[in-house]
Amino acid sequence: MSFEDVLEKRRSIRKYLDKDVSEENIKKVIEAGILSPSAHNRQPWKVKILKNELKSEVYEAMMLKKDINHTIEMTANIIQEAPVLLAVFYDKEEGTRDNDILSIGAFIENMHLKATSIGLGSLWIANTNHIKEEIKNICDTDLECVSCLALGYSDQDPKKRPRKDYNEIVIE
Repeated sequence: MSFEDVLEKRRSIRKYLDKDVSEENIKKVIEAGILSPSAHNRQPWKVKILKNELKSEVYEAMMLKKDINHTIEMTANIIQEAPVLLAVFYDKEEGTRDNDILSIGAFIENMHLKATSIGLGSLWIANTNHIKEEIKNICDTDLECVSCLALGYSDQDPKKRPRKDYNEIVIE
C-alpha cells in the first residue's frame, strides 16, 4: 500500500472483530512509532500492551467515570471489544513538556498509520485522560499516561469524514 493510500484509508475504528492480533503485528506497530520524530531525539514514550484482564480493568475504570460525559461509556465498550490496547506513557526525564507531548503525538500517529498499512484498525483514544491515575495503577508504573490506542481487525468500514480544504487552513 502506498503512503498516500495509507493516509486516505486511515480511519478511527470503533468496532472490532473477535480476532487476536499477532505479537508480530503489535511489534510492527510499536516499531513504527519508534521511527517517529521527537524533539531533540528524546523519544519520551513508553508503551504497555494491554490485553484480556488488564484491558478489562481499564474498561471497568472507564465505566466508573461514565457520568462525566456521554462518550465515555462508548469508549469503554470500544476498549473492551478491541483485542489490544496500547497505553502510551510520558517518560519525563529532562526536557520540556510541550515538546515531549508533541513528540508523543507523532509516535501515536505513526502507530496509527502502520496499523492501517498492515490491515489493522485503530482508534486514538482521548477519553482515557479521565482515568490516567487508574491506568498508571493498572500498568504498575509511575509514568503519566498520555493516551491509548485501541488495535484490532476492523468490523466496520467507516466513510471518510469531512476535512477542511487547503485554503481554509493556510493563513495568507
